[in-house]
Formats: sequence, structure tokens, C-alpha cells
Amino acid sequence: MARLRQRTAFLCGLVLGLLGLVALATAAEEGQASATPLKLESVLGRDVSSSDGDGGRIIDLLVDREGTVRAAVVEFGGFLGIGTRKIAIEWQAFRFYGRAIAVDVTREQLRAAPEYKSGEFPALVRAIND
Repeated sequence: MARLRQRTAFLCGLVLGLLGLVALATAAEEGQASATPLKLESVLGRDVSSSDGDGGRIIDLLVDREGTVRAAVVEFGGFLGIGTRKIAIEWQAFRFYGRAIAVDVTREQLRAAPEYKSGEFPALVRAIND
């Protein structure tokens, strides 16, 4: 009787182990498991610089109904929040170089852009290489 219990326990453990391996293989095939985890970071509050060297800070992200990021609101100019302009820039204009973020727009585009106002349809500044 003890031998039957040992065999049953061994077989159950073997079956559970095989099922676990099958589940891992299936998840890997479906792209749910990866050898290196994806590192995600927040960009809110991060500094950006334009192609002309103007500096700003990302203060908001604008997404469509599906949740895809379409633009970022960048605060340019001013000192301690006084005299700043909030400008919506299309997401494709942003370039990420390690921790540095560049935005592919010119000083003229920033000057001509209307200020972003929450609740209004944003006019997006497009990348110069678009």
C-alpha cells in the first residue's frame, strides 16, 4: 500500500511538472514570457531639448481612445513656472537616447505653436523630419 502511494505521488508530481513545462512553452510562443524583462520608465517630469537647444519638461501625455500615446505636452521657457508655454508635440517627434530626450522641432515651430489648453482639441506640432 505504501509503495502504491509513493508511485501515485511520483506520477502526480511528474504530470504536474510536465503541465508546467507545457504552459511555459505555450506562454513563450505567445510572447507572454521573455528571457529579459522589459524595463519601463515614466517620462513625466523629464527634461527635453529641441533641435535648436530650447529646453522644456514633459508635463502630460495625450492618448487616443485605444490608449496609444499620440502626443506629449511640453512646458517650455519661463522661470519657476512663470512665463512658460505648454505645447502639444506629436509623439513621433520624440527621440530617446538613454536618459536624454530630444524633440525634433525647431524654435520657429515652438514660437508659432498655439498654447495647449486642457479640454480643447490640441493643435500638434509635427516633427521636422516627418
